[in-house]
Amino acid sequence: MKAFIKSLTVVFLALVCLVQPAWAETKAADPYVVHVEKGYLAVRSAPAFDASNEVEKLYNGDIFYVSNWLDGDYWYGFSKNGIEGYVNKNYLVADSGFNIASNLKYTPDGGDTILENDYFSVQFPAYIDWEYEVVNNTTLKIYHSGAKKDGFGGTVLTIMAYDWGDNSYEEFPSWAVAGSSADKKYIAVLPTDVQFNPKDSVQASEYREMLQIAEDMDCNDEDAYNLFKVK
Repeated sequence: MKAFIKSLTVVFLALVCLVQPAWAETKAADPYVVHVEKGYLAVRSAPAFDASNEVEKLYNGDIFYVSNWLDGDYWYGFSKNGIEGYVNKNYLVADSGFNIASNLKYTPDGGDTILENDYFSVQFPAYIDWEYEVVNNTTLKIYHSGAKKDGFGGTVLTIMAYDWGDNSYEEFPSWAVAGSSADKKYIAVLPTDVQFNPKDSVQASEYREMLQIAEDMDCNDEDAYNLFKVK
């Protein structure tokens, strides 16, 4: 009887091992952040571009865990959902652990409202209705609320964190280095089109005031009144 129970136990354990997802057995995997300008990065069942082999879609800021650094353009690993597959390594950057939303808070300070996190602070007038959005772990946007609500976009400023040595932000048509720390450059990216309702005089005035503040976020311009402060 004991031998029979022992045999059943061995069979049961073998079945448990069989039903465990393969990614759970991975001994080592390093996190990488998806970096795509638009669209998505496909997780594929084979290391080749083919519409029929997509098994999952990853978007800017998502994490993919690489367990096999293959030769060529594709690396093997798994997503946070446990979906295994291959992704194009050219759209992955090593996860530094940086998170622009770390301890992010939005607080009034006299006549201004300050948006700050563990790395920097930025401020705009409190009498203007403005808001922010965390886009991914390295990017946040600041909007004029009224212009955004009216369907004109409302984007005043995009703040993006870059590692030293990464100058890919130079491809943007309008940008400045708002500030820098020992390991990051904080880039202020400005809109290049109309983002407010020009027929609304109050909205136009408020937006232009916010835009002027954003344009002054340039640490290389000694004459600018820069309200972006690195901690």
